[in-house]
Amino acid sequence: MRKPSYALYKQLQEQFYKISEKAGLRQQLIPYFISSHPGCTLADMAECALETKNAGLQLEQVQDLTPTPMTLSSVMYYTETDPYTGKKLFIAKNIKEKREQKMLFFWYLKENRQEIIHILKQRGLAQYISRLFPFKG
Repeated sequence: MRKPSYALYKQLQEQFYKISEKAGLRQQLIPYFISSHPGCTLADMAECALETKNAGLQLEQVQDLTPTPMTLSSVMYYTETDPYTGKKLFIAKNIKEKREQKMLFFWYLKENRQEIIHILKQRGLAQYISRLFPFKG
């Protein structure tokens, strides 16, 4: 919440690489992702995994949300409510839910593939499987 959209990140990335190339610099952006943010469901994380995959990103660092004092995210986490709308939010609070959300960011690791497929099927999100793991036959 109150974070820029992924589309804005893509615009920034495009401008960053154009400017870097023009200046003759080899630089890279390292995106910072947080899993288990209040309001994010497993389907949201699957969408995010697809976005990063389609962008050619293989993330190495993802932080699980840690509620910290005096942040809007903490208010949302503890009240399980969107402070702007009053609507109830999904909050990944137990270890299993948090682990599943974070694992989706690491879709490219072979050791995660079968478990991700199982989780997506179990949660009624099988439509993401073929997009994350296209059949190569």
